[in-house]
Amino acid sequence: MDLSSLTSILWLMLVIIILLVLVSLPLYLTARWLDEDRGFLRALGTTVLLILSFVLFLALVPIPILNLIIAIIINLMIIKYSYDTEWGKAFAMWIVAIVVAVLLLFLIEFLLGLGLLVLST
Repeated sequence: MDLSSLTSILWLMLVIIILLVLVSLPLYLTARWLDEDRGFLRALGTTVLLILSFVLFLALVPIPILNLIIAIIINLMIIKYSYDTEWGKAFAMWIVAIVVAVLLLFLIEFLLGLGLLVLST
């Protein structure tokens, strides 16, 4: 393995960790806002479980709308049991976390695209 591929792998790992922290932040902040503060590590672990379960059910269940419904229900169950909260708060945490995470990812994509545009001119 040469140095450039090792550097690429390390950069990829760094980007994944940064994105994981950025996506966990909305869940953590929403949990604090709803008085369900359990710490940032819980939000980080919950986010990892949410992503893995969502990808797993989207990949394994062959019926498109059914896999989405099952993945959403599993995600709500993960939040409910991770934070030991009621269904309404789990749903609110899930919605806010999804919306903020999507907005953050769009912002990052915009900034990266803008940076690439500047670099290409």
